[in-house]
Amino acid sequence: MSLQQIASALAKFPELALLDFHSLNLFIRYASLAKEEIEFSIPNRELCPLSLPTKILRVLASALGECDTRLIEICWSAFGELVWTQPEIAATDEEILAFNDAALLHQTSFRHLFPPVRSCQSPICVNHRDDKSIMTLKEPLTHRATLFTVKHGALPIYTTSFYCRGILFLLQVELPSLMSIIPACHIRYYHDYHVHKQSSLRTYYGGVPDVVQVAQHFFVESALLELFTNNMVFGWLSGTNCARIYNEALSSPHAHIVNNKTAFTAIYQDTRHFTPDDWTVTRFIRKEDTMNGFFLYSLLLHKAEHNGILVLPHDEASQRDRLQPALAERNSAMEGTGQECYAHACDLCFHIVENEHGQLTKLQAAGCDGNTIGHRSCKVHDCKNPLPNLRHHFCEQHGHLRLKCAVVDCSADHAAGHRTCDRTEHRALETAYFKRGNAMFQLRSRLKKAGVSVPNNSVSGLDTSREGEDEEVVFEMGPGGPVELDPDECEGKPETGNRRMRAIFGGRWTHNEQLIMRPCGVILSRATLFGSEAVSAVHAFAKATFPTPESTPEFFIFDNNCKLDAHQRAIGDEHFKNTGKPVDVFHFQCKHKLTDLHCQRYCNPAAFPEMIGPDGKWRFNTSICEQTNVWFGGFIAVVRDMEATRYNFFLDEMIKRRNRYIVAELERKGHFPWNVPMSSLFPSSD
Repeated sequence: MSLQQIASALAKFPELALLDFHSLNLFIRYASLAKEEIEFSIPNRELCPLSLPTKILRVLASALGECDTRLIEICWSAFGELVWTQPEIAATDEEILAFNDAALLHQTSFRHLFPPVRSCQSPICVNHRDDKSIMTLKEPLTHRATLFTVKHGALPIYTTSFYCRGILFLLQVELPSLMSIIPACHIRYYHDYHVHKQSSLRTYYGGVPDVVQVAQHFFVESALLELFTNNMVFGWLSGTNCARIYNEALSSPHAHIVNNKTAFTAIYQDTRHFTPDDWTVTRFIRKEDTMNGFFLYSLLLHKAEHNGILVLPHDEASQRDRLQPALAERNSAMEGTGQECYAHACDLCFHIVENEHGQLTKLQAAGCDGNTIGHRSCKVHDCKNPLPNLRHHFCEQHGHLRLKCAVVDCSADHAAGHRTCDRTEHRALETAYFKRGNAMFQLRSRLKKAGVSVPNNSVSGLDTSREGEDEEVVFEMGPGGPVELDPDECEGKPETGNRRMRAIFGGRWTHNEQLIMRPCGVILSRATLFGSEAVSAVHAFAKATFPTPESTPEFFIFDNNCKLDAHQRAIGDEHFKNTGKPVDVFHFQCKHKLTDLHCQRYCNPAAFPEMIGPDGKWRFNTSICEQTNVWFGGFIAVVRDMEATRYNFFLDEMIKRRNRYIVAELERKGHFPWNVPMSSLFPSSD
């Protein structure tokens, strides 16, 4: 605003002399904050309105400390065009507080959320407009909400939706000069999506909005959801811990003062949250909102990356249920070859060498390994049916087994008040199990094996869910009674001659997650093994990851390759006939016997001279899986109680995000990442 503009306005409106320059500047800034509310009250937002709605007049008068709206009307007449044409302003914390103190009383707010459209989006509706400035939507509905932001913390806001009842006109192909009228449109337009009354589907507008509605009364900035996602990828944070960090450190712009009152005694009294005490929507983000936000945001990104539109059911009991079909659809797309970095290559995992005939040939490797991370599953061994919910221990097909004794292979029903039958030795097992204590014994054991210790809840005393509900436990019946053994280290018959019994007193988890990756660290694929790390299951996983001969690697590195190769030869499957199957150097030296002739002949890494470069060093990092599992194992506490669909989506998204980071690092370090053309990996059958 120039001095000439002020002088011209004073000449035309002498009443402006009652305002000082500060108040005049505040009027322009506050009016700018109300601009979107004004736009949705006029027919054409391109044209500056001659007057303001009564509600906005009162809001601006209150914010400026004026009792009468007459001076506000004059200010608008003088400077309305300036407000209408100037860029969006960056409001200060003080301006947000002052504006909301006035606006919230009139059902509007700073960052009031509206639909991104002003007219009906159905091209056959009479209310459709190609000009996006024209307002044809009616019947506004407004309600309170909280917007969680990065910069301003938790904001009390209002959000408004609009309805279209426009008549639909359908052109008749056989009679182009006539139109038949069919029922009205019946679409309500919300901030993120629109809903047709008859279809009961939420159709999102396309792309990724700046703000995502995660629940009826809660909205989260995409920038904040991006922060949560990266916290999960690189910090193994659960939804609980993401919410706790936000509420403690980011929900208020003065969190560093509020959290340290003694240190900031002089200025503590001058700070307050943006949310009034009487606001009926909490300013604290909940763990379910961080997770629902993560899943919804990731789905929106996925659809945008593939030029698609997200469609979800509208009339569901919860956001969790609403997201389920779309999560399952993406999970299916990710299986086998679905990761976006599937075709990755770089000079750490892809080499061009001259063979013995003087021909140039490629050398590409992949590694495979398992991690004891898992999700709840049916207690029947290797059953892949989903559980009705996490409180159940059996799927619907095996639900009748809930009455059986907890000891594996015992067909008797359990006694009332117990989890075992009346057999003395089975009851002794149950007694020994509960004597051992129920303080997360098995989870800690699994975390230790994964090499990490990351709790789902950073305040462990508050996390009391399902303590003591372990997986399968193994006891050896010795002279002094039952002795617990590690279930993963006691396969086969005991050397002592004592009898072993297995029992499952709580829930059961899947056995492990298998990863296939390049030696550079890019993960190609993931699969859940339910009952055990059987080589038949690894074989099926490898074929799903490399389904064509052209996609198979020259080397497949796996610590149990000797048994995998023997299995493939036994079943006569030649899919990997051109793939060498060395065991990684560490496992070969430590865990494979010299007397195993098949292993020494087919899986000794020294039997593959192509894997050694001209400098005498290994071309490929054969221990990459072990190294990557340190990262992957960090999610064991985060996902331990996730339902299977969410579990799979979460891990696939973590891998996708980490792959992007790995590729960026490879580029930065000069390893020249690129993508093999998909047509080379999957040639057309034509």
